[in-house]
Amino acid sequence: MTVEMNRKKFIINGKEEFLYGGELHYYRVPKSEWKDRLTKLKEAGCNLVSSYVPWVWHETDEGVYDFTGETRGERDLKSFLELVKEFGLYCIVRPGPYVMAEVRFHGVPDWLLETYPEVLSRTRGGDEHGTRVVSYRHPVFLEKTKKWYDAVNELIAPQQIGQGGPIIMYQLCNEIGMFHWVSNTSDYNPDTLEKFKDYLKDKYSTIEQFNTHYQVEEKSFASFVEAYKKGLPEEYPSFHYEWGEFRREYIKDYTGDLRQFAKDSGITVPFIINVHGFTDFSIYSRGIHYPIGLSQLYRTAEFDDVVIAGDFYPGRIGYDNYHDLVMSTTFTRAISQADQPIFSAEFQSGRLADRPRLYPQDLDLNTRTCVAHGMNALNYYMFVAGENYENIGLFGRRHEWQAPIDSKGELRPNYQKARHLGALFKTVGKRLINSEKKVHTYVGFNPDDYMTEVVEDRDRRLLADSTGKRDHHAYDGILRLLVSANIQFEAIDLLKEISVEDVPSLWVFSAKRMDEKLQRSLADYVKQGGKLIIYPELPTMDLSGNSCRILVEELDLGEWEVVVGTDYVDVLSTDSVNIKQRLRFTRFAGEPIATFTRTGENEVAAYKKPCGRGEILVLGIAMGHDYSYQLDVIKELADKVGITGHLKATNPDLSLVERKNGEESFLFVSNYDEIEQKAAIYEKGQPLFDGEEVVLPPRSSAIYIRNYDITEGLTIEFSTVELTSLAVEDDHVEMTLHPIGSKGSLRCKRGWVAEKAASTEDESILFKDISEPKTVVIKRLRESITG
Repeated sequence: MTVEMNRKKFIINGKEEFLYGGELHYYRVPKSEWKDRLTKLKEAGCNLVSSYVPWVWHETDEGVYDFTGETRGERDLKSFLELVKEFGLYCIVRPGPYVMAEVRFHGVPDWLLETYPEVLSRTRGGDEHGTRVVSYRHPVFLEKTKKWYDAVNELIAPQQIGQGGPIIMYQLCNEIGMFHWVSNTSDYNPDTLEKFKDYLKDKYSTIEQFNTHYQVEEKSFASFVEAYKKGLPEEYPSFHYEWGEFRREYIKDYTGDLRQFAKDSGITVPFIINVHGFTDFSIYSRGIHYPIGLSQLYRTAEFDDVVIAGDFYPGRIGYDNYHDLVMSTTFTRAISQADQPIFSAEFQSGRLADRPRLYPQDLDLNTRTCVAHGMNALNYYMFVAGENYENIGLFGRRHEWQAPIDSKGELRPNYQKARHLGALFKTVGKRLINSEKKVHTYVGFNPDDYMTEVVEDRDRRLLADSTGKRDHHAYDGILRLLVSANIQFEAIDLLKEISVEDVPSLWVFSAKRMDEKLQRSLADYVKQGGKLIIYPELPTMDLSGNSCRILVEELDLGEWEVVVGTDYVDVLSTDSVNIKQRLRFTRFAGEPIATFTRTGENEVAAYKKPCGRGEILVLGIAMGHDYSYQLDVIKELADKVGITGHLKATNPDLSLVERKNGEESFLFVSNYDEIEQKAAIYEKGQPLFDGEEVVLPPRSSAIYIRNYDITEGLTIEFSTVELTSLAVEDDHVEMTLHPIGSKGSLRCKRGWVAEKAASTEDESILFKDISEPKTVVIKRLRESITG
């Protein structure tokens, strides 16, 4: 393959690449204007273009295809791909079978749904699924999909990069499982139920073993599946997790079907599966449910040539929701193969409707936040607007999307932000992708906590406790506090082995229920030397609600009761800390960390104790980020187990994230507020940037570089301006410096000279008070040239 994935970056034809792309739907732009749009996309600094290839657009009648524009120029996929190659751009194709993309029937031909209704998903009662989504692995649907792949790949395969074309990746379907999540209705098509029966047979071998496991009395797997479809008796245990595990395997197998169809028809580049889950909340969208999509696609991540790529649509970016991007990025990495880059195949640059409005700052902050936390490839959706021809559009003729390039080819204000970022990544991107985020601790991602894409009425009580606490006390609570306190982390998959060497400290959310294997894994982790912070409860049951106290008993964590309701406790040196719930320990052995004293008692809610070679902090409080002082609390709690951030600012409202490769540093400083923020920044107590304050405008971010080698004898010691072009010649270097905010500086080591630069005592080159973009030339000293 000429496209490889290694050490979290893409390597194409031997070159490491930061992929910076935009979505352009050839079928929505007049063929005569394709060159214009590709020109503007490339001028924005993009090296990648992506497009869906809608089945419904190219096979309007069964067996009748148009890929060359015979019926309409905008169907000429062949010419479009040849043009992309001509422009020197990489390309991602996304031929479905589902594309969504605001297309009728979500891209599946209407003739298929009407002629072969047996492929449709069914409800428990046998009715058509409300979304009319197909049953993915129905043999008729797979048969028709294979024919579609064979036809379209006859044109796509020769355009792969290994054959001299532009195509570097191929997406399989789109947002698999999304319709079931949004409708809270699974698929009970007879074919799916038959596969469920086979799954149970493979897992339990005999009906007797199944009956023993669940304490039921079924005559056969067939009789159980029939009862499951109709609705189980109230006295039966929950089969929520059993069905969820089956659906994960089913989706993996469906992906495997498509993957094999593609391979059989000549596709050799890596594949993409994209993940749904962002949800609109007024002007903000939230990623709080994005992990549900990761849970659905969890088993699909086992393919080493399938990239798990997120759909990131946060809406308006601000202080109150930027952690959604951090969590989505780190959780995606947690389930991905070790070498795979973090990639967003649909990265918000606009929005379907014209309201709520997005602004250039949203594109800018969205991009910088995700790149700061490790994203090495992204594709803006939509980058180019268009028009829905022949009534293909789900929402009418117009498809504007607040895109940087509108349907007439005019540039919107967010285009300028995209172009600046494009210049920045073109200049430093290949170095940036070799840097890793500097982390201070780790957090656990438990896919089973998010196995809630469909919740049946009989299971609501079982799941309600953990679901609410997962969202409020973990995602918007402790995890958000860590992000806001600049305690940077990566997430790890809790369903895999946890290495103390790789993960010295770990924050884990727990409600009453936790899988038996995970409880044992966490107990072993602590005994072997790990530092575990578990919150806001301790598990006492397995996922089915059966008693399971392995973690508690292995580590002797005492006895307690749960006290629900808003109150306040004293946490270390901070009194009166607002909480939503606490534990009241009646027996424990350890150092008290949080106590309830309001009524004159001294009731312990959290404590720390050594266990084996490690230690555990039982953080029995449900604390959100409702008040600023809670940032001080989380910092002190982290410090109590030896976790401290290495960067600090005199202004706590600034976000500080660093990516490093050896001494080379990329420092992302972000202001998510609606007002200007400024601060001096310190690393381990020492001032950076000669102690000068950095100033950031409202809702803005900057990448400051340090110890950045330009060429022999010339190194940027630090820059508080962004480097948007760099040309290195034998006797001089020319670079463009772009300040973010009112002004910035750049200092280089000695050995070179520059006009209009100040000199410091050590004779290094210093450009100060750069207040507007400028190009500077630095020349090699004559003695350096001569000898």
